[in-house]
Amino acid sequence: MTQAFLLATAVLLAAAGCGGGGSKSSVATTTVTKTLTTTNPTGTAAGVTVTTHGRFHYPATVTENYMRSCMKNNVTQAYCACTLDKLSNTVSTGDFARIGLSGGRISSRMRKLITQAALACRDKL
Repeated sequence: MTQAFLLATAVLLAAAGCGGGGSKSSVATTTVTKTLTTTNPTGTAAGVTVTTHGRFHYPATVTENYMRSCMKNNVTQAYCACTLDKLSNTVSTGDFARIGLSGGRISSRMRKLITQAALACRDKL
């Protein structure tokens, strides 16, 4: 997984209309399942079920755009869903919005979190 792909993923999420800081759950683990049924000419994200277990919950638009963008890079649906799930533990929508507002610059903290998610899910490739 290249840094350019990770950067493109983060920028896409920031540009997808992310706003706010996400909601924090008082429960240690919350599961959110979203089924994407959007019309997609490439067929890459339609009908994909994404389950996140993290404390941050992304708007449907962010989830759809993330999956669509991620899968354009010749990776599996399972990999993309896994990385989004991993990011939902530590990365808020506000974090992604800040990337967009900064012109795509990714802080070292964010770069580390994105890389960790990518490495944690590499068995799904």
